[in-house]
Formats: sequence, C-alpha cells, structure tokens
Amino acid sequence: MGFVHCPHCDSASHVVETRRAADGAVRRRRECASCGRRFTTYERYELARLFVRKRDGERQPFDRAKLRDALLRAAHKRPVPADQIERLVDRIERELRDAGGELSSRRIGELCLIGLRELDAGAYLQFAGVFDPAISGSPDRSGSVRPASKDAELPAKAASKRGTDG
Repeated sequence: MGFVHCPHCDSASHVVETRRAADGAVRRRRECASCGRRFTTYERYELARLFVRKRDGERQPFDRAKLRDALLRAAHKRPVPADQIERLVDRIERELRDAGGELSSRRIGELCLIGLRELDAGAYLQFAGVFDPAISGSPDRSGSVRPASKDAELPAKAASKRGTDG
C-alpha cells in the first residue's frame, strides 16, 4: 500500500492514531513527516454498483427508493408497517449483492411477491396484479386482483332484497 501524502506539502505521512468512526468508517489521524502538520483521513468500503436487467436486455442502476415506493404502494391501506417493507427491501438488495450485483427485473419481482406473501395477502395480490396479471387469476390479463367468477348473477339473497326473485 502506498503512502498517504500531506495535503499541505505533498510529503509522505504516518499514522498517529486509528479509531472506528460512528458510521463504520476507519478514522486515521496522520502526521506529515516533513512539515509536521496533522490531518485526518477516513477509509470506507465502496460497495459495488447494483444493476437490474430489464426484459429488453437493458441494464439499469438499481434504485432502492423506487423498489420501496412500489412495495409501499402495494401495501397502501394494508396492515403492513413501513419497517417491514424496509426489511424486505434490505433482503432483496442483499440477494442482489449475493447474485454478483445484477438480477433480472423478473427475479426482483418474484422476490417482492415472496416477501409480500409472508407479510400480507392483500398487498401480495395488489403487487401481483400489477407485476404479473397471470398470477392474479385474471383471464383477460387486465391486472384485476379480483377472482374471476363463472356466474356473474347475484346470490339469491341479494336478488330477493332487490325484489327480483320469482
């Protein structure tokens, strides 16, 4: 590893003190061997960029906020706390990193469905209807999350209230 040069005179420096910073970085106090001035450096891990492979083959940077917003929209007016959605996003991001930093949008959608199914059936169906109409059971693939019924007639009890029974 090379030397860290002094920002004042551009000479080599040496480490005087090392501590862990609050954000997890390594904080080092250094002293210039030439001019004697002290300065601080921080060392942080640089995480690899994450990408989503779209259906058309285009690579797009992974947008954590976009994923969280989509999941929150699916869970809107459902009994799903925001912190559980945040943990689901963390899990999906970890899966993305474990996969080498790139996953297909289809796989990310599947991971969302798996997580939402564990959290709330209504949120799962809402996301499924938008993500994949085939999952929602809609024969016309319109994205409706309501189950298709063979008989669209009103039940006998409802028909009698309207005064239309026989």
